[in-house]
Order: sequence, then structure tokens, then C-alpha cells
Amino acid sequence: MSMNRPWHFLLVFILISQSIFSQTASIDSLQRAVNSHSKKDTVRVNLLNNLATQLFTTDTDRALRLLKESESLASDIHFKKGQAYANLFTANALIHKAYLKNSIGHIQTALKYYEELRDKEGIANSVFNFGRVYYYMGDYGLAETNYKRAITLCDETGDLRRQASCYIGLGALYAKQSEHDKSFTMYSKALQIDEKLGNKKGISNGLTNLGNLYKRKGDYPAALQAYLRSAEIKKELGDMLNVAHNYGNIGTIYDDMDKKEEALRYYQMAMPVFEKLKNSIGIQNMSLNIGVILMNQGDYKTAREHLTRGLKLAEESGAKEKICSGLMNVATLDFYEKKYDSALNLFEKSSVLGLEMKSIRDVTYAYLTMAKIYLVREDFDKALDFAQKSEALSKEHGIVIHARDAALLLSDIYYAKKEYKLAFEKRADHKVLMDSIYNRESLDKLADVKYEHQYKDQINTAKKTVEEKESELQLSEQEKMWWIAGSVILLISLALVLVLLKVRKVKMENRQLLMEQKLRRTQMNPHFIFNSLQNVGSLIREKKEDEAVQYLNQFSKLTRQILESSDENYVSLEDEIDLLKNYIGIQQMLYGDRFSFKISVDDEIDPESVFLPPMLTQPFIENAIKHGLKDKTEGELNVRFFMEDKKLYFEVIDNGAGFGSKTSENHKSMAMEITRKRLSFYTKEKSPQVLAENITDALQNVLGAQVRFEIPYIYEN
Repeated sequence: MSMNRPWHFLLVFILISQSIFSQTASIDSLQRAVNSHSKKDTVRVNLLNNLATQLFTTDTDRALRLLKESESLASDIHFKKGQAYANLFTANALIHKAYLKNSIGHIQTALKYYEELRDKEGIANSVFNFGRVYYYMGDYGLAETNYKRAITLCDETGDLRRQASCYIGLGALYAKQSEHDKSFTMYSKALQIDEKLGNKKGISNGLTNLGNLYKRKGDYPAALQAYLRSAEIKKELGDMLNVAHNYGNIGTIYDDMDKKEEALRYYQMAMPVFEKLKNSIGIQNMSLNIGVILMNQGDYKTAREHLTRGLKLAEESGAKEKICSGLMNVATLDFYEKKYDSALNLFEKSSVLGLEMKSIRDVTYAYLTMAKIYLVREDFDKALDFAQKSEALSKEHGIVIHARDAALLLSDIYYAKKEYKLAFEKRADHKVLMDSIYNRESLDKLADVKYEHQYKDQINTAKKTVEEKESELQLSEQEKMWWIAGSVILLISLALVLVLLKVRKVKMENRQLLMEQKLRRTQMNPHFIFNSLQNVGSLIREKKEDEAVQYLNQFSKLTRQILESSDENYVSLEDEIDLLKNYIGIQQMLYGDRFSFKISVDDEIDPESVFLPPMLTQPFIENAIKHGLKDKTEGELNVRFFMEDKKLYFEVIDNGAGFGSKTSENHKSMAMEITRKRLSFYTKEKSPQVLAENITDALQNVLGAQVRFEIPYIYEN
């Protein structure tokens, strides 16, 4: 469920406008020179080429027209260097438009002219661009060969800047093949060269690529730090195209961390820049990324539009990497829509393409989802085969996210095959991997990085103001100077304190929310778990194996539901009811079926479209069973979700002992306090109301207990 944030788009528009304005003077100056110099000579060729160079990222079609005129004129006057340059930048413009195959012929032509001229810098530049285009096309062998040849040529010419670009290309190539150590070495070499040269553009590119590597290794705080630093430099340089690329990269971090709303926000900030600059590669990436999030949010129709657009652009460009991603995303959508034959076909194509490119991350995902399809079809042997392949490749190449998902899936497959020991072991593996990704220290670092950059500008501005004021006050009389200086410093210090307090407050709120998530994971009562396992043991000893299997399956399903819901801020009412039914069903078994239960939902409520905070209601249902119905032989438990004045309410009624005993009162107070705290996170009310009272007859005899409260919800149309 995406939220509209118009100010983000306004910010992006302002940044684009500033970038374009900063280039306008240079472009206008070159255009005037072109208009005034009509003589068909080398000067005009160079002017046309220089103007095209300024324009090719912002107005690619116009740049291509200028380069065509330049190449034609250079040919007429036999100016080979002008022809070479025009062809090489035509190739760059075509790469920018993602017309990769078309660009190769122009690079070959440029290389031919540079070789005739014995221009080693031009040859190195051409060979480097071969490396780029083959990388984008997924031919990593040819890309590596050309990058290495270009590095050797740069050694001979002393062109360190081009050499750094080659190292970055190799780093990206090795990262794609999950050769992280080699990738890190290449990026580090490039960064050392650019820092030595003071090349801000190169430093920024190096940071972006290091961010990509950190992200692949699962070090999200380091990746976010690198992307943000890179984006700051790109803003200074007026390079909004690469600012947008960094926004897209930051979005993928939040995507991997399952923070989909934050990811979508960054993707939607990047997309208008790519649209404005007509950057096909960026549009491809954002279309696919936005499509995936919308798909996961259940908006299949809009998701398919984005994914189809992204795949079409990839196929037009011949970019194997993006074709592979596009095929997998459409396959995933087919999987969600239960079009299993189509999904398997597309996943098989994408995995073959991924293996060809040695893009292991894509292959592990394809195998993982194919395993899920076979599990749904109850073809457990094929499901096990693909899940094991995915897990083995993920572990071998350090792809933690997919290793985590494979462990969970293998646990489900083993449960389905009734191999419970193996299922338990894989569940334990999954927990270890989950903790490695979602540990509190990592999340805190991520929040610290985000807020450090968010408020740094405010703090720096305040400090700068202090310095300016102090400088001005030096011109005043001594006594007056100290009085004013003290006042100004006091005011600005207060401003700094307020900013820092705001940062601290935001961090504390985030830490509190993270702690709440961890507490929710522990909500399953240890006695309940112990009793459940004792029941399984009793059923096995009594040789009631079918009942034991049924009980264990239900218990494992409940455990999984609770763990999954603990990572979500909102779940559908349908999922919440499914969890409650499972929980109450197990409690029925524990209490020897001494009570019955009913869960009802008003007809006007669509459980699939209503989303609410998870497990708000469970403590009160637990209270009703443990303290209300524990001594009843014919207990009744009625749970109801209903609408009243467009508000969603929860109600639980039991025919038990009611609130009266010290134990039940303590439990009621604890449940109410926990629920009020959780409700306050979602409603911002300091003390949300929870009604908890006994049900009595005319003589005030207790007939049972009732709890009712309003639940904050989101309605997804």
C-alpha cells in the first residue's frame, strides 16, 4: 500500500531543475559558437562533438543528431579524429538509451580510426567501452577481457582516470559473479586512484560500487553510508542521473530489509529523474523494482504493467541481466496468481540465463520459487531438489537472504514429508540466519546512518551561522560584542540542542519499535509450548501417531505464523483470524476439548482488504481461556470483529468465572497495559480505551466476561 508523498517529487523536480540550470550556460555558449561558426572545418566538428557531449545524458536524441552531423562533416574533410570521437560518443548515447547491440558497430568504427591514428588513449577508451557494453549484455567473459586490455593500455599512456574506470567495471563484473574478494580489490584500487587525482566523480562512482558490494554481502549500514556519501558528491557535481541511481540503490537496501514503503519512496524519487532524462536503463530498473513491491502488496494489475514495461525495455536493449530479472519477476507474479505452468517455464528460462552469466543470486531465487511451486503441487521430491540446490548455492556464495528463505522452505518440505527431525533442524538454521540479518545492532546502525545524514545539513547550517555571527560581532564595541555574541550563541545552541533532541527522539522511537517487534516474538507462553510438547509426547507414547502428527503440524504452523507476523506492522484480518483459529484449536486440545469457540466477522467487512496490527487480540483470548474457562466443562468462547461508525472493533466473550480473582485481575491489567501501549504506537492516543467487564444477570451473578476495544486498521481497496 503505497502512500502519496508529493513533497518528495517536488524535491526531485527542484534538484533536476538546478542541475539543468547549471548546465544551461555551458550548453548555450557552445550552441552560440556552433551557430556562429558555419565553416565546414575541424573547428565545427569539435564544436558539434563538444555540444553533443554536454547533451547526451539530458537530451540524447538531439545529441545523436549532432553527432551524426559531426561524423558526416568529419568524413567529408577526412578528419579521422573527429570521426572517431563522434562514433565513440554515438555509442555512449546508444548505451544510455539501452540500445546495446547498435552501439557495438560505432565502437568498432571508433577503434579502427584510433588504431590508424595510433592514438593509444582513444584505443583504450574504445576498448573500455567494449567492456561496458558486453557487461550490460551479460557477456562477462568478453567484458573482462576488454577491461583488462584497457588497463594495460592505460598503464602505457598514464591515463589513471580511465584506468580507475576499468577497475570499477571489473569490480562490478566480479560482484555479479559473487566473487566478492576480487570485487573489493578492484573497487579499492579505483578509489585509491581517484582520491589521488582528486576526481570527485570517480570517488562517487567508487562509493556507489562499494555500496553495491556491501549490500550483496548483507552489510546494509555500510552500504547505506556509501550510497548517501556518493549521492552528496553527485549533487555537488550537478549529476542528477547518478543521484537517481543512488536513490534506487538505497531503495534496494530497504527492499532487502523488508521495509517496502521506504523502498518504494526511494524508487518513486528516482523514477521521475530517469523519465526526465529519458534514461532507459534507470526506467528499466525502477519499473521492475516498483512492480515487485506492488506485486507483494497484492496490486497485481498495476504490478504487471510495471514489470511488463521493464522486461520489454530489457529485451529491446539486449541486456541479459535485466532480461533475466524481468523474466523472474513476471514468473513470480504468475506464481502469485497461481499460473504455475507459465511461472515454471519463465523461471526455467531465467535460471538458464542466470547460469550462463554466472549470476548466482538470480539462479538461487529461481530455484527457490520453483521449489515453492512443486511444494504447492505436493511434488515433494522435486521441491526438495530445487530447495537444496538454492540453499547450497546461496551458502557457497554468501547470499544470506536466499539461504534464509531456503532453510525455511526446506523445513516446510520436511514437515510435509513427515521427516520432523530434519524439519526442526532447518527451522533452527532459519532462525540463525534471521538473527544474522535482523540483529538489533545492524538495525540501529542503519537508523544512525539515516538520521546522521538527515540532520547533518541542519546542524552544519547552524554551526555556519554561529561562525558568521561571531565574525560580524568582531566589528562592534567590546561590551556590545560579548552581549550579542552570548545571545546569538545561546539561541543557536538551543537550536542545535533541539535538533539533536529530535534526532535522539526519532532514534529512541525506532529502537522502541524494534524492541516491541522482538517482544512480540516471545509472546508464546513458555508453559503453553512446554504443555504442547508434552502432549505430543503423550500421544506418541499412546501410539496415537496420526493424532501426534496432526498436533505437531498445527503447532509448527502456529509457531511459523507468530514468527512471520512479528516482522510485520500490519497483517490482513484474514491472516489474523487464521492464526487465532490455530491458536485456539491447540488450546482446545490442551484442555481436552472442554470448550467450544466461534470467530465471526460482520458481512460488511472484507477480511482480505482490512489490515490491522498483528496479535493485538491474542492476550485477551489467552486470558479468557486460561482464567475464565479453565474450570468449565462446557465452556464457550465467542470472538467477533465488527464495524461501528466506520470503526473496526474486536470483542471476546466467554461464559467463565469472570474478572474477580487476583490472578485474573493481574492478567487483565497486564494484557490491557500491553495492548494500550501497542495501540498508542498506531493511533498516537496517549490512553486508548479498552473495555473489560463481567457479564451478570439481574441478581448480579457472574455469567462470564467481555472485552472490547477499537482496532486501528488500513483498508486496501
